[in-house]
Amino acid sequence: MSVVLLDRSLATPQRPLRPWPPVPSPQELRIDESANIYKGAWFAALSEPLRQAILERAQLRRLDAGVAIARRGEPAAAWFGVARGAVRLGTALVDGRSFTLDFVGPSQWFGDIAVVDDKPLDLDVVSHVPCTLLMLAKADLRCLIESQPELRDALLQLNCQRLRHLFRRFEELHTLPLAQRLARQVLRLAHQFGRKQSQGVCIDLGMSQADLAAMVGGSRQRVNRAWRQMHLLGIVDRAPQRLVVRDMAALEAVALGQQQLEGLAGAE
Repeated sequence: MSVVLLDRSLATPQRPLRPWPPVPSPQELRIDESANIYKGAWFAALSEPLRQAILERAQLRRLDAGVAIARRGEPAAAWFGVARGAVRLGTALVDGRSFTLDFVGPSQWFGDIAVVDDKPLDLDVVSHVPCTLLMLAKADLRCLIESQPELRDALLQLNCQRLRHLFRRFEELHTLPLAQRLARQVLRLAHQFGRKQSQGVCIDLGMSQADLAAMVGGSRQRVNRAWRQMHLLGIVDRAPQRLVVRDMAALEAVALGQQQLEGLAGAE
C-alpha cells in the first residue's frame, strides 16, 4: 500500500487570517514560557541588566493560530520573541497558494531587521499554531539600541547567525540531493519543535505538502517519493496534524549522505 506524505487532514487550513487582537491587560509569562525565553542561547548570553530591560519593555501577546502578525510591504512596528508556539514566515503567491520560507519557534527573536533599516517588511508573519509572543514596540527597541551598546553588538551577532543559516540553506539547495535536503529540514524541525513521545519525536505543526516542498526546493511529487521511502525504512511516519521521526539516527544518516534512498541519489 502506498503512503502519501500528508493528506488533507494534515494540510494547513486555507482560512482567512484572524485580525491582530487588541492590547490585553497585563499578563505574566508562564513558567514554561519563561524557560523557553531564557534557554535561547542568544538571550541567555546577554547581561542580566539587558535581559531585564528587554522584558520590562515587552508586551505579552497570546495569539490563536492564523493571526496575521505583520504583512509584507508594511512598515515594521515591533520586534518579537517567541515564548511558545510557531510563527510562519512566508508570502502569498499570485495563484493564491502560500509559500513558507521558515518557521520561528520558542526562544527565537525576529523582526529587528526592518525596525533597524526602516524598510518595508519582506515577508508575511503569521501565527502558525497558538503562540505566546513578547513584543517590543519599534520606539522601545530603538531606544534600547541607542542606550545599550551591548544590544547593538548582540543584534549584529544574531544577524550573523541568520546569515550563516541562510548560506547553509542556499548551499544545500544547490549542492545536495532532494532526499538529503528533506532529511536535514525534518531534523531542523525536530530539534526546534519536536517532542519526545513513545512513538518517536513528534512535530506538531500540521505542515502541508507544499510547505515541505517549498522549504527544500523540490516538487511535491518528489518530496512525497522521498518521504515514502523514509517511511518504508521506518525512519519517519505521520499522524493527524503531525510528522513523526521514529529513528533520529537513521534520519541523521540520510541528512549526512551516509544513507541514500533508492532512486533519489541525484540532485534535483
